[in-house]
This record gives sequence, C-alpha cells and structure tokens, in this order.
Amino acid sequence: MKYNLLKKEAAPTWELAKEKLIKSIFLDENRINGEYVKAFPYDYNPEVHVVYEGELKGPYIIQPDFTIYFLNDREQIEKGYQSLRTGEILEGDKIKIIPSPGQFYTWAGNVWIYDKQMEIDSINNRIKIIETDLENTQARLDSREKLGMKVSKPDPEIVRLLQLHADTSQELTLI
Repeated sequence: MKYNLLKKEAAPTWELAKEKLIKSIFLDENRINGEYVKAFPYDYNPEVHVVYEGELKGPYIIQPDFTIYFLNDREQIEKGYQSLRTGEILEGDKIKIIPSPGQFYTWAGNVWIYDKQMEIDSINNRIKIIETDLENTQARLDSREKLGMKVSKPDPEIVRLLQLHADTSQELTLI
C-alpha cells in the first residue's frame, strides 16, 4: 500500500495540493494497521499532518475536511489540467472516445469528416510508387537483355505491376 504524508491544510487547486505532499512510501498495510507513526516515524504528527492511503493519480484537491478529492474529466478540462484530443468528446463528466471510421477522416470539433482529397492524394501516391516500380523493373529487364541474358516475355512482374496500376487507377475513378 502506498502511504502519502500531507500537510493538514486545504488546497483548492492541484498546484497547491501538490505542494502539501511531504513524502510517499510503499509499505505492507498489515504492518502499518492505521498507525502512521510506523510509516513516518520522524515526520508524522496528527495535529499537523494527514495521511492518504493509495495512489495520488491525476489532479486532486484537498478539501477543507482534509479529504482528497480527485477531479473528474470535465473538471480537469475546465481547469486546464487536461484537454480533449482527436476523437474525444465530453459526455457527462467523462471523456468518450469516438473511433475514426477510416484512414481518410479528419476530426472537426466533435465529429469525423470524410476528406475526399486525402483519399485521392493517397491513391495518386500509390500509383506513382507502382509506376516507379514498373520503370525500375523494365530498366532491369532491358539491362539483362543487353547483357545477353534470357528474359521471358511477357515478364510476370511487369504483368503484375501493369494490372496493379490498372486496378489502382480504376479505384481513383470510383471516388
């Protein structure tokens, strides 16, 4: 169990609450049994300190009764401790993740919007790569032929690349 020794003072912001933390220690809870002097033998004074048992994760405040209050997602966003990222919206007090419907969508405020130009650019880039592979394969075959090496006609790789080029070009026309 993690024990956190804090100054016994209210802290209305996370910045102030973090300053109240004196030290933390991991110990077996059976060994401590609520006797915090065992956990902090030279530091703990019940008049001046309070001990929180557990992890101090995320933004929290220390309330006037010296209990720790962890801010929910909405409070963290409102206070600027967290911000919504791509694909996230607030639903109640929790952050909800809306998964992207596909590769060619952009996040606009709180919805995914299809970006046709992004898909066109992607297909055009694939066509350019196929054309480069086609040119390189043809250049390699021409070099082999000039060296007197046997070259099969039609070359299966050229046929495959031409078919891939035709399929990708057709995909572009269907957008």
